[in-house]
Amino acid sequence: MLDSLYSAWTVVYTLGLALFLFGLTVFVHEFGHFIVAKRSGLKIITFSIGFGKAIWQWERDGIIYKIGWIPLGGYVALPQLDPEGMERIQGGEPVKCPSVSPWKKIAVAFAGPIGNILFAVILAWVIFLSSDQPILEETAAVVGMVDETSAAYQAGIRPGDTVIAVNGKSVNSWYDFAVESLLGETDRNVELTLLASNTTKTVQVEIDDMEKTGQIVKGVNQAIPCLLGAVTEGSPADIAGIQANDMIVQFNGISVIGWRQFTDVVQEAPLEEMPVVVERDGRNIPLFITPEYNEEYERVMIGVAQGGFRVRPLDQLKGDASMISRVLKGLVTRGESGKVAKKLQGPVGIFGMLMMAIKNGLWTTLWLIRLININLALLNLLPIPVLDGGHIVFSLWEGITRRKVNAKMQAVLINVCAMLLIFAMLLVTFNDIDRKLHIKKFFGSLVSGQTEQVEEPAPVEKE
Repeated sequence: MLDSLYSAWTVVYTLGLALFLFGLTVFVHEFGHFIVAKRSGLKIITFSIGFGKAIWQWERDGIIYKIGWIPLGGYVALPQLDPEGMERIQGGEPVKCPSVSPWKKIAVAFAGPIGNILFAVILAWVIFLSSDQPILEETAAVVGMVDETSAAYQAGIRPGDTVIAVNGKSVNSWYDFAVESLLGETDRNVELTLLASNTTKTVQVEIDDMEKTGQIVKGVNQAIPCLLGAVTEGSPADIAGIQANDMIVQFNGISVIGWRQFTDVVQEAPLEEMPVVVERDGRNIPLFITPEYNEEYERVMIGVAQGGFRVRPLDQLKGDASMISRVLKGLVTRGESGKVAKKLQGPVGIFGMLMMAIKNGLWTTLWLIRLININLALLNLLPIPVLDGGHIVFSLWEGITRRKVNAKMQAVLINVCAMLLIFAMLLVTFNDIDRKLHIKKFFGSLVSGQTEQVEEPAPVEKE
């Protein structure tokens, strides 16, 4: 009973925290619009977090502050920026106000995305300053361990190979490798070009289910530099002079390219003194170590744990922007748009990712919130009516031509695009739910008459 109550409380707490964090991201965006609009003298009708009827609201200085019952975004109703937009959609009436400079409108429109970017910068610095671990430099897409029973190994992929192209498209990092593989797969297959010992080879491999296994190609792992974390006092590593934040370069004469490979090399090592080379402060230091067999774990061990890296704030933000830009590019690229659309995450998917991140810890959560803020900033700068980028385009037209965009035409464009965005959001949300419940597969089997037969369990004999 207590376990059930605790599990229920955990779910409620995690969901509540996810809603708060998503709402905080929306608040930062809308507060950017709000504060610049107020300083610029624009008329503000409503500041809303969420859409639909208010579950809580209050009014001050003629501005309605509210929380809507649909927690999928928010808005600041600015009649001088959006004459008949959000208030009309929300059931209100358009308000007539004196005109304002188009440059003030542009400043207000930019302020929302800028707010998200500034928040993401703060989060990036918090993540960076949270530890004193070594800085991770971007490296090529080097293969670490390869399962010798996998199809990838049979195809010719080996530890130390570098992926330089996917389906003929160059890749410079493991992230590029992942993105191009997911977007370029045909019937779950891709062609990889690998560099090994200054020669290239091409292999055909099947893409794995990254959400479940974390692997792009089944049986293949990235070669992450073998950085050490804690070193157990009195262990072989400690006696040898190995320190935390050392990087293993060689072990018993074998070049080390990743943690998994290193652990396998240690298991195969004889229980006698052998050379080990570590990188410390940019210098290679030769040492000697004698591994020992641990009876409790039934393994050969030297007393070290895997360490972690930290990423510079600018590199964090560049990575986020690169990821989102590649997705947007895929949406308008022939042959990729359908695959990208199927992989898009809607509100349900985002909340699911947030809840998973919360369970994994604070820093994973901050990483995801940072990504969501950069995502929200870049998407809102797209030149689409109803988004901030659309308002910027309308205002630029007015500032350059000295003629206002027709208010009715602007309202029609905004409302039509709003409806299209709502439809797209519903479609993506359905896909989010379908990934979990397999609705399309279930109804497809009903239509085709191919429902699965459930076998009756065999009777249990009692002794």
